[in-house]
Amino acid sequence: MGPPSKSDSEDKLTLLDAGGNSALGSRLSQQDQYTILLPKQTPSNTKETLLFLGVYDGHVTSHVALHAKQHLHRLILESPDIRTGNYEKAIEDAVQQEEKLLLEQFQAGNEVFGKSGSTFSLCLVNLTDGVLVVGNLGDSHVLLAEQHSTGWEVKRITKAHKPGSDTEKERIKEAGGVVNRELGSPRLGALNMSRALGDLQYKAPLINSDEPFSLEQEIAGFNPDKQQGDLLSSRPSISRIKLKESGKYIVILTTDGVTDEMEDRMILDHVVAHWNYGTRAEGVAGKIATEAAARPMSDNATCVCAFIDGRMQ
Repeated sequence: MGPPSKSDSEDKLTLLDAGGNSALGSRLSQQDQYTILLPKQTPSNTKETLLFLGVYDGHVTSHVALHAKQHLHRLILESPDIRTGNYEKAIEDAVQQEEKLLLEQFQAGNEVFGKSGSTFSLCLVNLTDGVLVVGNLGDSHVLLAEQHSTGWEVKRITKAHKPGSDTEKERIKEAGGVVNRELGSPRLGALNMSRALGDLQYKAPLINSDEPFSLEQEIAGFNPDKQQGDLLSSRPSISRIKLKESGKYIVILTTDGVTDEMEDRMILDHVVAHWNYGTRAEGVAGKIATEAAARPMSDNATCVCAFIDGRMQ
């Protein structure tokens, strides 16, 4: 048993509500997943009151997204770095452990992890100290909204990882890969992202096999004559934000099925409108996901919302 939790009265922030929802869109199957762990559901290896939120956007199959939904939060929250407050390291190490688990299953014969993967965005909120740490791979995002005297302001606090960006293109080149435009937009093999969980065919050790695993791997730059690095990176972008005791916040996590269809400001405005109308967080997230998925040729859409007030509200 870990140390006792602090009482809610000692927390700088109060969680009013959190909820998530997904919509199918025009796709035949649902490959998005999400995780919400309320403070009472997080491990008691720390005195702080923690909230965990995550969304996972699978591609080709839902297998990697499901695996991440089952394991990633556990790997993060059970890390010894959670106790010391080094949430960045806890996230970075957990992602690499998740990749190791996927590789072990691939080597045991589950080849689906070679050709399918998942993006993610996640948040770890320390309600006791007023700290928000976010991490993402690929094009799933986190929006942070804060209420000011002039109204709500929103900013995207995650970074998209796309093969067409200069930094990612250079990283891929240094690893021995190539970016192609065979399907119109810049891609790494068949992927329109440059960082993700899974998709082991684009990573070591599979990229350094004697024979190509797939045509997509060859397109990405598979070269049996030289040692190559991870063409597809599993290193997340991570940032830390201090939240104020006097603040009023909304944290919104989305897959690209939402952010590709709706501008950030529109997402926020609709979230605030539904919340002010009295809709609970799960219902708010459902309204956003359903609206995004109603567009023609839409993707799976997932939204998670958390409404947080400072203690001095």
